[in-house]
Amino acid sequence: MKRRVGIFIALLALGGCSLIDDDLSVCGVDLRIDYEMRLTMDMQVAIEAELRAESDSPVAAALRSWLEPIFEGTDHHVELCFYSDDEADEMRDHAIEEVTARRSSFTFYLPRENYMHLAVVNANGNGEVYTYDSVHSSTMYIECADIDTLPSHPTAIYTARYPIVLNDLSEDENRSFVVNLYPVSAAVALVLDTSVHRVPRMEVFLRGTASGFAVKDSAFRYDRPTIVRAEKLDARCYAAVSMPSRDALPALAPQRYMDESEALWELVSRVTLPNGKITETVLSVSEPLLAGDLEIIRCEVQDDGSLMPVGNSHVGASVTLDWKDGGEHEIDI
Repeated sequence: MKRRVGIFIALLALGGCSLIDDDLSVCGVDLRIDYEMRLTMDMQVAIEAELRAESDSPVAAALRSWLEPIFEGTDHHVELCFYSDDEADEMRDHAIEEVTARRSSFTFYLPRENYMHLAVVNANGNGEVYTYDSVHSSTMYIECADIDTLPSHPTAIYTARYPIVLNDLSEDENRSFVVNLYPVSAAVALVLDTSVHRVPRMEVFLRGTASGFAVKDSAFRYDRPTIVRAEKLDARCYAAVSMPSRDALPALAPQRYMDESEALWELVSRVTLPNGKITETVLSVSEPLLAGDLEIIRCEVQDDGSLMPVGNSHVGASVTLDWKDGGEHEIDI
């Protein structure tokens, strides 16, 4: 026997409110599954805390304007997968929907069984991140494109995993589920506290973030290095959206990108001076960049193009003057 399952997806802005519809007038026929997209990242709080000075108002406005459509946009690519909740772990139903409003409803016809349900929002269609191996829930994962340097992710990614039990329902029983979607993405902003004439040309890169995410296990993968290019929002601010960093260093991990402070992730700036020489600064951060976080790092730009962290005790800096591949002349700050 098949049972009609109505699915209602609510794509909410900054998380908090629960959405459960108590009107079950279709008793005995429909099962309604309510989704709540819970955004744990409160961008406004982070921006106001770090950029509260009057002189920072233009930077705060530029950062807010850039982040809002990425994390709170109304257009979403939604992938919904239902798997048998047994050893076979077979996909029983699958749908991809384009959600262009705050709410959209979808209807599925599913046998009365138990399911493992996985949902992914904004992975496929992102352009820099893709969903792979979704035939089984145990193998479904999200992976960054395997290229040397990734652009900043154009959309924030959310996922959910939820067991759905249907085989214990009587003929006239109805049941409601709430499935929460949580962010897989994080954001970083570099804010310069200096006269912009010292920065004729600058590039900023984010290193040390995850390369993939196993959806069912909610586990990030760090099986290859990732480099994400930050976007220039205005003369004083560069920002990037990516997957998060590790929350702790592996015991035997080679310190390929890390300095002696055991940084978990890095921001790399390369400033081209008027004489054509390039100064590289590696900002090593010892606190994790977590999913849903917005990390704002402030720095002063010195006359030689190097960056000096301001008010960030967990950020160290290593400078290379006249930088080039394999360059020398390193100065620790």
